[in-house]
Amino acid sequence: MGNSHDKMIRSFTVAGGILLLAGAAIQITRWEYAPMLFAVGAVIFVTGQLADRYNGDDLIMKRLRGQQVLGSVFIILTALLMFSGDLHENLLLNSGTNPKVRSFLLDLTRRNNWIVTLTIAALFELYPAFRMESRQKELDRSKGEG
Repeated sequence: MGNSHDKMIRSFTVAGGILLLAGAAIQITRWEYAPMLFAVGAVIFVTGQLADRYNGDDLIMKRLRGQQVLGSVFIILTALLMFSGDLHENLLLNSGTNPKVRSFLLDLTRRNNWIVTLTIAALFELYPAFRMESRQKELDRSKGEG
């Protein structure tokens, strides 16, 4: 069961990752369905990633796994922010703030706030992906010697 389960998890994360990448790239063109594409990819990717558990007792691996889970939270947050562009504008327009400040805030954040959370998610996802592989090799070597 373990091998087919691992393949299924891997296929979920790859398929979700492809949809994430496509959704983020297309979002730049402001295609109206890009946030939905990203959101579907986010759900598939995060589902696959959360299904992949670490059951060992190595503290470094547990910390790296925690970073991946935190990255998953930022991926979901990114998907939500992709949908919030119009809501964000409406909140600022009806906030009663100084028009110059409101205009500055709108220009600064209009439809681009998702890029910040996506960048944070990428950092939390990429570093553990590479580090976990090398750490697992270290653990396997130490088990072979011991």
